Amino acid sequence: MRYARVEPLADYYGFALDPQPYLDALAGLAEDLPPGAREWAWDPAHYDFSSVRCVKDLTVGRIGLVDEGPRLVVEIDLRPNKWKHDEGLLLRYSDVRNLRVDTDEGDGTEPRLGSLQLDEALPHPAGVAHEIAFTNGSVLVVAADLTARWHQV
Repeated sequence: MRYARVEPLADYYGFALDPQPYLDALAGLAEDLPPGAREWAWDPAHYDFSSVRCVKDLTVGRIGLVDEGPRLVVEIDLRPNKWKHDEGLLLRYSDVRNLRVDTDEGDGTEPRLGSLQLDEALPHPAGVAHEIAFTNGSVLVVAADLTARWHQV
């Protein structure tokens, strides 16, 4: 990620997280984001670690790719952490240009990608580049725009 900080701790039992550099940069970037991505990035609960609508600790339930003729749509359905969230989160990307999933070797105690740590949406010539950092990997989607909707699981 370019701005948000997700760095493993020296003891390998967690991460140092700091969304503030991204939030500081967002003031100058938001105008160049498509409407859905801008709304998502500015959501006040997004990086509030005490909020039930903070992204931290969500896990991937499924990633779906739909070919809608001239456009590809990607949906990432994120499951709630039972200790923190009341709802899951569905991210839907329109007119997808790139989808990349990178994973590390898991230890078998949690889902392969692990739990979500932080994300950032940045302006891109195609619309938005949305990177999501997990404990054991990352997902990057480049698309025209994204929508985010919390939902009951």
